[in-house]
Amino acid sequence: MSKIDKWEEDNIVYSCPKHGKETYFTIKKIESQMKMRGHVYVWFKHKDKELRNVRQEKMWVRITTGDQKQGTGTLDNAPQILKYLKYNQLVKYKTNKEGVTYGQAYHQ
Repeated sequence: MSKIDKWEEDNIVYSCPKHGKETYFTIKKIESQMKMRGHVYVWFKHKDKELRNVRQEKMWVRITTGDQKQGTGTLDNAPQILKYLKYNQLVKYKTNKEGVTYGQAYHQ
C-alpha cells in the first residue's frame, strides 16, 4: 500500500443520507483554516440511470481559478464512489445560497 493509498483510507468519512448534510458542513468548516485556503470541499452528485438512484461523494478540490465560492480546481482525493471521477481531474464548482458547494467534471 502506497502512502497516498493509506492516507486516502484514513481520510474517508461515511454518513447516512439523514446526516449527510450535517457531516458535510462539519467538514466544510475546515476550509477556513489558513492551511486549507487553497482548497474547497465540494459535493458531487451523479444520477445512475441503471440503478435508478443518485450516487454522491464529497471531496476536496485544490483551487486553480476562482475562490472557495466558485471556480475550477483539481480533485485532491481519489474518488471511492463516483469512479468516473479521477484524482487530479479538473472540475468546476459553485456554492449555492444554502452554502453547499456543488461540483461536476469540467468539459471544455
